[in-house]
Amino acid sequence: MADWKPDLYLTFRNERTQPSIDLVNRIDHQDPKTIIDIGCGPGNSTTVLQKRWPHAQIIGLDNSEAMINKARSHYPEISWILKDASDDLSELGTFDIVFSNAAFHWMPDQQQLLQKLFGMLNKNGILAAQVPNTKQLPFRQEITKLVLSERWQARFADMADPFFMHSADYYYDILCNLTDELDIWETDYYHVMNSHQDIVSWTSGTSLRPYLDHLNSSSETAEFSEDYRLLLMDVYPLQPNGKILFPFTRVFFVAKNR
Repeated sequence: MADWKPDLYLTFRNERTQPSIDLVNRIDHQDPKTIIDIGCGPGNSTTVLQKRWPHAQIIGLDNSEAMINKARSHYPEISWILKDASDDLSELGTFDIVFSNAAFHWMPDQQQLLQKLFGMLNKNGILAAQVPNTKQLPFRQEITKLVLSERWQARFADMADPFFMHSADYYYDILCNLTDELDIWETDYYHVMNSHQDIVSWTSGTSLRPYLDHLNSSSETAEFSEDYRLLLMDVYPLQPNGKILFPFTRVFFVAKNR
Protein backbone atom coordinates (compact mmCIF):
# COMPACT_ATOMS: atom_id res chain seq x y z
CA MET A 1 0.00 0.00 0.00
CA ALA A 2 0.97 3.62 -0.43
CA ASP A 3 1.76 5.54 2.72
CA TRP A 4 -1.01 7.01 4.84
CA LYS A 5 -2.50 10.45 4.22
CA PRO A 6 -2.49 12.09 7.66
CA ASP A 7 -4.59 15.10 6.66
CA LEU A 8 -7.33 12.86 5.26
CA TYR A 9 -7.22 10.71 8.39
CA LEU A 10 -7.54 13.80 10.59
CA THR A 11 -10.58 15.10 8.71
CA PHE A 12 -12.57 13.31 11.44
CA ARG A 13 -10.06 14.00 14.19
CA ASN A 14 -12.58 14.37 17.03
CA GLU A 15 -14.42 11.15 16.16
CA ARG A 16 -11.18 9.19 15.80
CA THR A 17 -9.74 10.57 19.06
CA GLN A 18 -12.76 10.07 21.34
CA PRO A 19 -12.07 6.31 21.83
CA SER A 20 -8.56 7.21 23.03
CA ILE A 21 -10.05 9.59 25.57
CA ASP A 22 -12.50 6.94 26.74
CA LEU A 23 -9.75 4.34 27.02
CA VAL A 24 -7.33 6.61 28.89
CA ASN A 25 -10.10 7.38 31.39
CA ARG A 26 -10.30 3.65 32.22
CA ILE A 27 -6.56 3.28 32.93
CA ASP A 28 -5.99 3.11 36.68
CA HIS A 29 -2.39 4.26 36.97
CA GLN A 30 -1.72 7.40 38.96
CA ASP A 31 1.90 8.15 38.08
CA PRO A 32 3.32 6.27 35.07
CA LYS A 33 6.90 7.20 34.30
CA THR A 34 7.13 5.62 30.85
CA ILE A 35 4.43 5.21 28.17
CA ILE A 36 4.52 3.93 24.60
CA ASP A 37 1.77 4.41 22.01
CA ILE A 38 1.84 1.55 19.47
CA GLY A 39 0.57 2.59 16.03
CA CYS A 40 0.42 6.23 17.12
CA GLY A 41 -0.49 7.62 13.69
CA PRO A 42 -0.35 11.43 13.53
CA GLY A 43 -0.19 11.70 17.32
CA ASN A 44 -3.83 12.47 18.15
CA SER A 45 -4.01 9.53 20.58
CA THR A 46 -0.54 10.20 21.99
CA THR A 47 -1.49 13.72 23.00
CA VAL A 48 -4.40 12.32 25.02
CA LEU A 49 -1.84 10.36 27.02
CA GLN A 50 0.32 13.46 27.38
CA LYS A 51 -2.57 15.53 28.74
CA ARG A 52 -3.43 12.88 31.32
CA TRP A 53 0.19 12.30 32.40
CA PRO A 54 2.20 15.42 31.48
CA HIS A 55 5.29 14.35 33.41
CA ALA A 56 5.63 10.90 31.84
CA GLN A 57 8.23 10.04 29.22
CA ILE A 58 6.12 9.19 26.17
CA ILE A 59 7.09 7.47 22.91
CA GLY A 60 4.91 7.26 19.81
CA LEU A 61 5.70 4.40 17.44
CA ASP A 62 4.36 3.87 13.91
CA ASN A 63 5.54 2.27 10.66
CA SER A 64 4.19 5.13 8.52
CA GLU A 65 6.77 7.79 7.69
CA ALA A 66 4.00 10.24 6.73
CA MET A 67 2.23 9.76 10.06
CA ILE A 68 5.42 10.08 12.10
CA ASN A 69 6.47 13.22 10.22
CA LYS A 70 3.02 14.73 10.85
CA ALA A 71 3.21 13.90 14.56
CA ARG A 72 6.79 15.18 14.87
CA SER A 73 5.94 18.49 13.21
CA HIS A 74 3.00 19.16 15.52
CA TYR A 75 4.29 17.70 18.80
CA PRO A 76 8.11 17.99 18.85
CA GLU A 77 8.22 17.54 22.63
CA ILE A 78 7.21 13.87 22.28
CA SER A 79 9.62 11.15 21.11
CA TRP A 80 8.55 9.62 17.79
CA ILE A 81 9.94 6.37 16.37
CA LEU A 82 9.49 5.05 12.82
CA LYS A 83 9.27 1.31 13.41
CA ASP A 84 6.90 -1.59 12.85
CA ALA A 85 5.25 -3.10 15.92
CA SER A 86 6.17 -6.59 14.69
CA ASP A 87 9.88 -5.70 14.86
CA ASP A 88 12.10 -6.39 17.84
CA LEU A 89 11.19 -3.69 20.35
CA SER A 90 13.38 -4.90 23.21
CA GLU A 91 15.83 -2.02 22.75
CA LEU A 92 13.08 0.39 23.80
CA GLY A 93 12.96 -1.05 27.32
CA THR A 94 9.91 -1.56 29.50
CA PHE A 95 6.95 0.67 30.23
CA ASP A 96 4.34 1.48 32.83
CA ILE A 97 1.72 1.79 30.08
CA VAL A 98 1.67 0.18 26.65
CA PHE A 99 -1.16 1.81 24.73
CA SER A 100 -2.69 1.37 21.29
CA ASN A 101 -5.63 3.01 19.57
CA ALA A 102 -7.07 1.52 16.36
CA ALA A 103 -3.89 -0.17 15.14
CA PHE A 104 -3.95 -3.91 15.93
CA HIS A 105 -6.45 -4.75 13.17
CA TRP A 106 -3.74 -3.97 10.60
CA MET A 107 -1.43 -6.60 12.16
CA PRO A 108 -1.78 -10.31 11.30
CA ASP A 109 -0.29 -12.22 14.27
CA GLN A 110 -1.98 -10.45 17.15
CA GLN A 111 -1.56 -13.28 19.63
CA GLN A 112 2.22 -13.08 19.36
CA LEU A 113 2.04 -9.28 19.34
CA LEU A 114 -0.04 -9.09 22.52
CA GLN A 115 2.25 -11.50 24.32
CA LYS A 116 5.24 -9.39 23.30
CA LEU A 117 3.64 -6.10 24.33
CA PHE A 118 2.49 -7.51 27.67
CA GLY A 119 6.07 -8.67 28.22
CA MET A 120 7.20 -5.04 27.85
CA LEU A 121 5.26 -3.99 30.96
CA ASN A 122 6.86 -3.10 34.26
CA LYS A 123 5.40 -4.57 37.43
CA ASN A 124 1.87 -3.19 37.83
CA GLY A 125 2.10 -1.90 34.30
CA ILE A 126 -0.97 -1.74 32.05
CA LEU A 127 -1.60 -2.82 28.46
CA ALA A 128 -4.54 -0.79 27.13
CA ALA A 129 -5.91 -0.96 23.60
CA GLN A 130 -8.88 -0.18 21.39
CA VAL A 131 -9.48 -2.17 18.22
CA PRO A 132 -12.22 -1.61 15.63
CA ASN A 133 -14.54 -4.57 15.09
CA THR A 134 -16.60 -3.62 12.06
CA LYS A 135 -16.89 -6.80 9.96
CA GLN A 136 -20.62 -6.96 10.64
CA LEU A 137 -21.32 -3.30 9.89
CA PRO A 138 -22.91 -2.18 6.61
CA PHE A 139 -20.01 0.00 5.45
CA ARG A 140 -17.60 -2.96 5.66
CA GLN A 141 -20.04 -5.39 4.06
CA GLU A 142 -20.64 -2.97 1.21
CA ILE A 143 -16.89 -2.75 0.56
CA THR A 144 -16.79 -6.54 0.27
CA LYS A 145 -19.83 -6.53 -1.99
CA LEU A 146 -18.26 -3.93 -4.25
CA VAL A 147 -14.89 -5.68 -4.45
CA LEU A 148 -16.62 -8.94 -5.44
CA SER A 149 -18.96 -7.30 -7.95
CA GLU A 150 -18.79 -8.07 -11.65
CA ARG A 151 -17.28 -4.66 -12.36
CA TRP A 152 -14.44 -4.91 -9.84
CA GLN A 153 -13.83 -8.58 -9.06
CA ALA A 154 -11.07 -9.12 -11.61
CA ARG A 155 -9.38 -5.90 -10.55
CA PHE A 156 -8.99 -7.10 -6.95
CA ALA A 157 -8.51 -10.83 -7.62
CA ASP A 158 -4.86 -10.71 -6.55
CA MET A 159 -5.50 -8.78 -3.34
CA ALA A 160 -5.72 -10.45 0.06
CA ASP A 161 -7.94 -9.15 2.84
CA PRO A 162 -5.83 -6.38 4.45
CA PHE A 163 -7.64 -6.48 7.81
CA PHE A 164 -7.35 -8.79 10.79
CA MET A 165 -10.39 -7.96 12.90
CA HIS A 166 -11.48 -9.96 15.92
CA SER A 167 -14.27 -9.87 18.46
CA ALA A 168 -13.87 -9.37 22.20
CA ASP A 169 -13.66 -13.09 22.98
CA TYR A 170 -10.55 -13.45 20.80
CA TYR A 171 -8.71 -10.86 22.90
CA TYR A 172 -10.06 -12.28 26.14
CA ASP A 173 -8.80 -15.77 25.31
CA ILE A 174 -5.28 -14.42 24.75
CA LEU A 175 -5.12 -12.00 27.65
CA CYS A 176 -6.68 -14.24 30.31
CA ASN A 177 -3.61 -16.45 29.99
CA LEU A 178 -1.40 -13.47 30.78
CA THR A 179 -3.24 -11.88 33.70
CA ASP A 180 -6.22 -12.22 36.02
CA GLU A 181 -6.67 -8.43 36.10
CA LEU A 182 -8.46 -7.78 32.85
CA ASP A 183 -11.31 -5.50 31.80
CA ILE A 184 -12.76 -5.91 28.33
CA TRP A 185 -15.75 -4.18 26.75
CA GLU A 186 -17.28 -3.09 23.48
CA THR A 187 -18.76 0.30 22.53
CA ASP A 188 -20.88 1.40 19.57
CA TYR A 189 -20.18 4.99 18.59
CA TYR A 190 -22.86 6.73 16.55
CA HIS A 191 -21.13 9.32 14.38
CA VAL A 192 -23.36 11.94 12.78
CA MET A 193 -22.52 12.43 9.10
CA ASN A 194 -23.75 15.20 6.84
CA SER A 195 -23.82 13.06 3.70
CA HIS A 196 -22.97 9.65 2.27
CA GLN A 197 -19.90 11.28 0.78
CA ASP A 198 -18.74 11.92 4.34
CA ILE A 199 -18.74 8.15 4.93
CA VAL A 200 -16.72 7.69 1.74
CA SER A 201 -14.24 10.29 3.04
CA TRP A 202 -14.06 8.58 6.45
CA THR A 203 -13.37 5.17 4.93
CA SER A 204 -10.97 6.56 2.32
CA GLY A 205 -8.67 7.44 5.20
CA THR A 206 -8.82 3.92 6.69
CA SER A 207 -10.97 0.95 5.57
CA LEU A 208 -11.19 1.89 1.90
CA ARG A 209 -7.54 2.96 1.67
CA PRO A 210 -6.00 -0.42 0.70
CA TYR A 211 -8.49 -0.81 -2.15
CA LEU A 212 -8.01 2.72 -3.45
CA ASP A 213 -4.23 2.22 -3.33
CA HIS A 214 -4.66 -0.93 -5.43
CA LEU A 215 -6.17 1.02 -8.32
CA ASN A 216 -3.97 2.42 -11.08
CA SER A 217 -5.60 5.67 -12.11
CA SER A 218 -7.50 8.62 -10.74
CA SER A 219 -10.44 7.74 -13.00
CA GLU A 220 -10.64 4.24 -11.51
CA THR A 221 -10.40 5.67 -8.01
CA ALA A 222 -13.21 8.13 -8.70
CA GLU A 223 -15.42 5.42 -10.24
CA PHE A 224 -14.82 2.99 -7.38
CA SER A 225 -15.53 5.69 -4.78
CA GLU A 226 -18.74 6.70 -6.53
CA ASP A 227 -19.91 3.08 -6.81
CA TYR A 228 -19.29 2.76 -3.08
CA ARG A 229 -21.22 5.95 -2.30
CA LEU A 230 -24.24 4.66 -4.21
CA LEU A 231 -24.18 1.40 -2.24
CA LEU A 232 -24.01 3.32 1.03
CA MET A 233 -27.19 5.19 0.14
CA ASP A 234 -29.11 1.90 0.32
CA VAL A 235 -27.89 0.91 3.79
CA TYR A 236 -27.61 4.25 5.62
CA PRO A 237 -30.96 6.07 5.47
CA LEU A 238 -31.28 9.78 6.05
CA GLN A 239 -32.64 10.82 9.44
CA PRO A 240 -35.64 13.22 9.49
CA ASN A 241 -33.21 16.16 9.87
CA GLY A 242 -31.20 15.08 6.80
CA LYS A 243 -28.22 13.72 8.75
CA ILE A 244 -26.92 10.13 8.66
CA LEU A 245 -26.12 7.97 11.70
CA PHE A 246 -22.90 6.04 11.15
CA PRO A 247 -22.46 3.36 13.86
CA PHE A 248 -18.92 2.14 14.54
CA THR A 249 -18.07 -0.76 16.88
CA ARG A 250 -14.86 -0.79 18.90
CA VAL A 251 -13.42 -3.38 21.34
CA PHE A 252 -11.46 -2.13 24.36
CA PHE A 253 -9.32 -3.91 26.91
CA VAL A 254 -7.17 -2.98 29.90
CA ALA A 255 -4.85 -5.69 31.22
CA LYS A 256 -2.61 -5.28 34.28
CA ASN A 257 0.72 -7.00 34.94
CA ARG A 258 0.85 -7.99 38.60
